Amino acid sequence: MLHSAKQQSFSFHSELYNLIPENHLLRQIHDVVDFSFIHDLVRTSYCEYYGRPANEPELLFRLLFMQYLYNLSDERMIQEAQVNLAYKWFAGLNPEDTLPDPSQLSRFRNHRLGASQVDDVLKNIVKQCIDKGVIKSKTVIMDATHSLASSQTQRPLEILRDAAKRLVRVVVKKHPKLEKKLPSQPKLEKDQADAEKVMLHYLADLGEAVEHLLPDHEGAVSEKLHIAKQIVEDERLLANKGIMSAIDPDARFGWKSNTKSFFGYKEHIAMTEEEIITAVEVTGGSADDGKQFTKLLNQSLDTGMEISEVIGDTAYSSKDNLAVMKKEEIQPVVPLNPVVHNGGQKQEGFDYNKDADFVICPAGEHSIRKAIQGSKQTGKSRSLVFYFDVEKCKVCPLREGCFKPGAKSKTYSIRVVAEHYQEQIEFEMSETFTERIKRRPIIEHKNAELKRFHGLTRAKYRGLFRMRMQAILTAFAVNAKRMVKLINKMQPVS
Repeated sequence: MLHSAKQQSFSFHSELYNLIPENHLLRQIHDVVDFSFIHDLVRTSYCEYYGRPANEPELLFRLLFMQYLYNLSDERMIQEAQVNLAYKWFAGLNPEDTLPDPSQLSRFRNHRLGASQVDDVLKNIVKQCIDKGVIKSKTVIMDATHSLASSQTQRPLEILRDAAKRLVRVVVKKHPKLEKKLPSQPKLEKDQADAEKVMLHYLADLGEAVEHLLPDHEGAVSEKLHIAKQIVEDERLLANKGIMSAIDPDARFGWKSNTKSFFGYKEHIAMTEEEIITAVEVTGGSADDGKQFTKLLNQSLDTGMEISEVIGDTAYSSKDNLAVMKKEEIQPVVPLNPVVHNGGQKQEGFDYNKDADFVICPAGEHSIRKAIQGSKQTGKSRSLVFYFDVEKCKVCPLREGCFKPGAKSKTYSIRVVAEHYQEQIEFEMSETFTERIKRRPIIEHKNAELKRFHGLTRAKYRGLFRMRMQAILTAFAVNAKRMVKLINKMQPVS
């Protein structure tokens, strides 16, 4: 049951708060950021008339805010707030008041904010920045950074065993009488050749049995069952290119360069020139940066911000992205790359990775070399041809319809169609482009701040949903900190 937001009731001990310096960061944030919006945002996730009184949403959200501002765990946040006067004052509590259990932070984050439109959390602070005159530019800068998964990679057999074990454990814990009705795990011989296929069939049978026995499953059972089905349906699993962890099945391998890879997630970010983050999109580590452009642009426009210019790297220079910007009368300050803005029909499942400069096939294998074909004199009908390892193609589980038996090579061609981009090519040669593209590196500084000071280097939780929560709440905290700094600059010098 949700009550209206209550005011802090000062006690005799509240005089201790006078010890908090006036220029303390939390005092400054309290003065410029309005946190009351959270009450209406999460209202629909509570029952308003029945049940036990709930902890006040603004109290819990302020605790979450400090958690991401200072990069603390749920338990550490509550421990620190219990003895830190500034933390307790910011939360709206009296010095002698007790704090919620750490589990309340997790519940509020996942079941209250998560049940609402969590994007509105970020959108609200951006609107506050606009209302206070903090955002003056009409430019957004886009880039992506990455976070390492909180779990280690596993081999296919380990993934299958782990997923089965976790599903059986949660079913037996909640429904002990069903233990004997579940299919028994097969006994595998050491170095058994078809061990992975046997376990894959067992996991599929186990999932079907659980669905039959518990048609109304929910909670932890639903979560583990969903993971099991994801693994069974992943065609690339046995080739070591799909799901790499039964604990965090949404994490994926991504590439930072031709030789450096990572396992985790990508945060795609849009930011103003004032360094206020306007949009965040979270994907697995293998996602194409350029394909998130439209989502980032729409999220930024939804805040009420006017956008007349987008600055980014070559990942955002695809034909579709340029067409969207032209339609919206937005000037694209993005370097063109003949690989990214290609002509002709792309073969489904093949993606170009601009950081590593290779193409990744549907099975997760990447090209081993590239060559340019066509007339050098006229520049017409030229193509970039990417070559794959034929030996791997011969045994690939997805080779049907992709690799012809007996073929000596497997290639993927991208036709260079420069004439479609003549206007952008001419702009790229101008002094205006040269000057404006110099603004792009400031988003690199913001990415470094998110990772170095606010814990975005590694996922705190598992799964795409929780990673998204982490990224958006981190962006909110960073925006609030930046908002204070910008407003202080706007104040006249006394």
